Amino acid sequence: MTTTPVITRPGAAKALWSASAADDSPTFITCTFDTLTKAVDEALELERDLSHALSWDPASTDIQEAVEAKWQDCLKLSGDILTAPVVSAEDLPMQRMSMLLHFLIESTGPEEALRFQQLFHENQELFTVEDGDCQALLQTAARQMNALVELSLAAEAQNFLPN
Repeated sequence: MTTTPVITRPGAAKALWSASAADDSPTFITCTFDTLTKAVDEALELERDLSHALSWDPASTDIQEAVEAKWQDCLKLSGDILTAPVVSAEDLPMQRMSMLLHFLIESTGPEEALRFQQLFHENQELFTVEDGDCQALLQTAARQMNALVELSLAAEAQNFLPN
């Protein structure tokens, strides 16, 4: 019985195709981006709860801590996405959107937030994929981007209200 000698190192042929391209399974970036969009939705909801809480109410302290913790979770997830290797065509637009969300979460004022929103609108082709499920995730993130900009504008307006 003869065996055919293998001249390719083990795993080399497999490395030519990404896991996503080979078996249509979601990549790390896709899975993490989905988790990120859910975390951002939760953080935005907590922000809305906080905006309706009474500042003198001791229960508001717990909401504020929950908001901060959730935003930190979002920053961690977006950081994980930014450092992950791109293995499919859908990964790069999600990585870009993750970076945009990261910058918006950390923005210092409405001018900066509006500039990031403008960059998104000027370069929408960089945030588009053919896969329908991935495009839906990117549309969710675009909605969240708009909500973050509105949140920044509302916070700025709140700072100018008389006490």
